[in-house]
This record gives sequence, structure tokens and C-alpha cells, in this order.
Amino acid sequence: MYTTVVCRALTSLRVCQNRSALLALCKSNVASPAHSLPGLRCTGPWAPHRSCKLHSKPAASASTTKSLPGVGAQMLLGRADAYEGFIVSADDLPSTSDEFESRLQQSLQDWQKSGKKGIWITVPAEKSQLIPVAVQHGFTFHHAEKGYVMLTRWLPTTEDTLPPNASHQVGIGAFVVNSRREVLVVQERLGPLKGSGVWKMPTGLVMVGEDITEAAEREVLEETGLEATFEAVLAIRQSHQAAFGKSDMFFAVALKPVDDTQKLVAQATEVEGVKWMPLEEYASNPFSATKPLYNKLVQQCVVYANGTYTGMKASSMNSGRGDRVELLIHGTDSPKL
Repeated sequence: MYTTVVCRALTSLRVCQNRSALLALCKSNVASPAHSLPGLRCTGPWAPHRSCKLHSKPAASASTTKSLPGVGAQMLLGRADAYEGFIVSADDLPSTSDEFESRLQQSLQDWQKSGKKGIWITVPAEKSQLIPVAVQHGFTFHHAEKGYVMLTRWLPTTEDTLPPNASHQVGIGAFVVNSRREVLVVQERLGPLKGSGVWKMPTGLVMVGEDITEAAEREVLEETGLEATFEAVLAIRQSHQAAFGKSDMFFAVALKPVDDTQKLVAQATEVEGVKWMPLEEYASNPFSATKPLYNKLVQQCVVYANGTYTGMKASSMNSGRGDRVELLIHGTDSPKL
């Protein structure tokens, strides 16, 4: 029927605000043009949702009459993800808790009917009043950043397979050797080695969106004032139950000074001292010599400095997904040059 086809098109495209009422009309299979249906006002060939409304009596106020959940409510806007879930648009979240709850209820009904699985809602800090509403409707905290909270809900009765929050933090340690076979070392002003007298390689965390090669060069410059360029990854250490209960990945990388006569300047806020230490002294450092893991790490650095170990290289390459460039860390069969 003409009406049925039009109604199906309208409902599938969600161009009518009162979708439930329109579906009821569709089921009746009335054999008449859509424009002749009583109470349906459309403009334009496809009747966009802002100009297509089913006229009905105004709903009673919430204080006197409790309307059915979601009746007359719009869906929360967003997009389907690649895993049969839905990502709600943070930019289009309503500002009031009442409107959010109405639209969330309507959306949950639709998502469940359409077989959606994981639902993701990013709530900006300025709309934090919406968080208790989402929690009341079964959403749980996934992670938070300075400007937002991410909430999720798994709709099926099957096991929740949504990926957890990031499991690791990533750190780097910079092994820098100059032309005199001296190693760049620092003493910490802050941290677990503060006041211990231990000299160690410069270390730090990798920032979001930063390659480990860039992080190593940045940390060396910040902590010592020395410009150096990445050469190789020498070792990777993984540990668990680190900061905030997360796991930790630590990359020991080799760097080469741009100019090893450059004056060293200790970072005032984090570093107590900075200097060049002879390679042999660094290799026999009592702090690492008594700890098997750190002793092995130091030995990897020493054999690299001696030219008998090349480490792993890092190459920035196109990933084949548009213009996206990613960092590949890989071995090499060629001898160190």
C-alpha cells in the first residue's frame, strides 16, 4: 500500500518525532495517500522530522500525570559502532536531567529491539548532572578524564564483552652514550630514588598521542637540556599492579647526542643532578648489579654501546587506513653501522 510504504520509509529514517504513533498508523494498512491521513501534517517530499508531527492533545504535566516512558521523546543521537553497539553523541546530549531520562528510556527500548549490544555515553563535565540518571538506568563507569566521564551498558543477557579501560601506562628510559663512551645519567629530586644517591638513565611517561621515540627525545631534553635523536629500542619490561592498579610497559631506548659537547642543564623541578658517567662505571652500578632484571637491562645497554647488539628499529609507516601513520618497532638482520 502507498501509505504503508511511506510510513515504513518515514519510520526507518526516524523522520517523525512521534515514531510510536506513526508505527500504529502503518500497521493499519490504510490504502490512502499519507497526506490524507487525519492528523498527519507533512511538508516537502520526504517530510523532515522538524516539520512532520502527529497532532495530539498536549501531554499533562509530570507533576499531575506520569506519561508512559519515552512517549513523544526523541532518540539520543549518535552512531552505530563496528561491534553491533551504539555510541551516543556527547555534543547532542540534552542539558536537563528530565529530558535526558526521557530520551534515554526511548533509546534503550529502541536499542534493545534492534539488537544493539554495548552502549557508550560520554558525559562532558559541564553536563555531569546527567550521570546519576544514566547510572539509575544500568550504566556503569568505564573511565574518566579531566573533561568527561565515559559510561557503558551491555544490553544483552549474555556475558559483557565490552573492552575494559586502558590496561597499561607506558614509560621510557633513555640510554645516551657520547663519543667518549660516557653515559648520560641523572639523580632524582622527586620519586622513589630521591635522596638515595643513585645515578640512573633519564626516564618518564609517554604522553597521549606521542610515539616512544618522541617521548625519549623529549624527556632527555627536559631533564638534562641535551638534544638527542632516537636510534633503537634495546629492551622492553612489563610489570603489573603499578599506578592506579594498572600494568606498566617500559621501553629502554638508545639515543645519540646531536652535540655531545653541549652543556648539561638539570631540570630544576625533577632532577637533582645530571652528568656523564664512564660506561664501565655505569655497568658496575651497585644499584642495578643486585637486581637481576635491572642488571640484565644494563647489560643490554652495554652490549649496544660496544657494537655487538643492534636492538630494534622504529619506523613510522602508513597503515593503509587513509593517511594514518603508525610506529612499527621491528628487528633487523643488518649489522649496526
